[in-house]
Amino acid sequence: MGSDALQDIKQSSSAMMAGGILAIIIGIIAIAVPAVASVSIAILVGILVIVLAVAWLLAAFQSSAAPGWKVTGGILSVLLLIGGLWILFNPIDATIGLTAVIAVVFIAMGVVRVGTAIAHRGGEGAGLVGFGGALAIIIGVLIAAKFPSSAAWAIGLLVGIQFLFDGLGLVFVAAAIKGAIKSGGSTA
Repeated sequence: MGSDALQDIKQSSSAMMAGGILAIIIGIIAIAVPAVASVSIAILVGILVIVLAVAWLLAAFQSSAAPGWKVTGGILSVLLLIGGLWILFNPIDATIGLTAVIAVVFIAMGVVRVGTAIAHRGGEGAGLVGFGGALAIIIGVLIAAKFPSSAAWAIGLLVGIQFLFDGLGLVFVAAAIKGAIKSGGSTA
């Protein structure tokens, strides 16, 4: 392997390590203060909906499509803008709504996964898919059972756990790459 390629791999693994450490820190903070993380995520969703509204508006009026498309795009962009602004000005209510959606999605995804595992029982990975599905159902039911108070912790906790595990994964992969380079993987 050339020295330029090796240098690129070293830089990439260093960036991966830094990103992983940052994700772990964000995950720990979100787990420690899930209510703050939940509201922050709702605000982020509001901002993204407003950006989407602007994108729809630009697409509608810069398009050479029929006037009906421009009207539809304009109406959709106004609705998205109203929704995004409502989320920004009512982040706690938005968090409650997002939590309800998450509970339903977890239960539905869990049912589909369990059904898939049953349909493919005996196949490779079916047990793990079924286990993941059962776990998703349990999480969805727990969130729904404590609703609306679960809005104070559910989104932040789930996102925090996801960031923590993603960060750990990045750190382990980066460490493995660096270990392979040090142990002579570069002499091939």
